[in-house]
Amino acid sequence: MPTVKPENRPSKIRNHKWLMDLSQPLAVFTVVVITQMVVLVYSLSFLNLSFSYLNQLAVLSFVAQLLAISLVLLLVLFRERLNQLPAMSGVVLVLILTIVVTTFFTAFLLWVDRVLMFHYVTDGLLTIVKVVVATVLTMVLLLRYFYVQNQWQQQIKALAEAQMSAFQARIKPHFLYNSLNSIAGLIAIDPPAAEQAVMDLSGLFRKAFTQRSQNMTSLEKELAWVNQYLAIERLRLAERLQYQQQVDGRLLKQSIPLLTIQPLIENAVIHGIAHLAEGGCINLDITKQNDSMRISVRNPFTPDRVKSGSGTALANIKARLALHYGNQASLTTDHNDGCFQVLVMIPL
Repeated sequence: MPTVKPENRPSKIRNHKWLMDLSQPLAVFTVVVITQMVVLVYSLSFLNLSFSYLNQLAVLSFVAQLLAISLVLLLVLFRERLNQLPAMSGVVLVLILTIVVTTFFTAFLLWVDRVLMFHYVTDGLLTIVKVVVATVLTMVLLLRYFYVQNQWQQQIKALAEAQMSAFQARIKPHFLYNSLNSIAGLIAIDPPAAEQAVMDLSGLFRKAFTQRSQNMTSLEKELAWVNQYLAIERLRLAERLQYQQQVDGRLLKQSIPLLTIQPLIENAVIHGIAHLAEGGCINLDITKQNDSMRISVRNPFTPDRVKSGSGTALANIKARLALHYGNQASLTTDHNDGCFQVLVMIPL
C-alpha cells in the first residue's frame, strides 16, 4: 500500500503567510505610533524642564522614526520571501536583520555626531547596545501585534465566506422549491410549456452549480438569472406577470454578491403578483448614485395576503451584504398605497 511522504504533507503550512502587508496605511500608522510611544517612555530617563530636553526628544524621535520606516521598507521588500519560511525561522531572520541594520544605522549616526561635534552621545558602545535592545523589543512587539491582527482578519474572512455559502445554500433550495411548484402547475394544462420550463430551470441551475465556489458575479449575469426565472414564472402566471427594468449600462460589468437581485424579484412574484387576480408589474431600476449602485425593486402587493415568512430572503440578502461590505451597504424596505419597494445600496 503506497504511503504519503512526510515531506509532502506540510506544504500547505509552509505557504501560510505569517507576515502581513506592512505597506498598508494603517500598518504604517501603527508602527509610527508605537515607535513614538517607546521614545517617550525612554525619554523619561532624562526628563527635565529645560529646553535641552525637548531638543533631545526631537532628535531622538526623528532618528527612531527614520529607523522604524527603514525597517518597515525592508520587510515590505522581502515580505514574499519571508512568508515562504516557517513563522519561527522568519521571525529569527527578521530579528537578525533588525540587529544588523540598527547597529550600522546607530554607528553611522554616532560617526556623524562625532564629525560634526554635536556631542549628543558620550558613550558610543553603550548607546548602540541600548538602541539595538530597544529596537529588537519593539520589533518583537510589532511582529506579535501584526501576526495576531493577520490571524484575526483571516478568521473573519473565513467566517464570512462560510456564512455567505450557508446563506446561498438556504436561498437556492428555496428558489428550486418555488420553480418546481410552478412547473407542477403546468403539467396538467400545458405539457409543452412544462417541458420548456424544465429546460429553462435546467439551464438556470447549470449556471448555479458551476459557480458554487464563487461569492461574486457581474450585474449582467445576475440580470440573466432574473430573466430566466421570470421566463419560468410567466409560464404559470402568463399576462398577470409584467416586468420592466431600467439599468445603467455602465454598471453591467460591476461585481455584486451572487444571488442579490434574483431573490428580490422572486420575492416580488411570490408575495406580490401571485396574490393579485389582475396581476401587476415589477419594476427594477439600477442606477449609479454618488459612489454606490442603487437597486430598486417595486411591486404591487396586498398586505393581508403576505405570508408571515416572506422576510426570510430579505434578511438573508441583508446579512450577506453586511458580511461583504460591512456598514457601507444597506437594504431597506418601504410599503404604502399597495406598493412594496426594496432599496439596496452597494458601494462601487
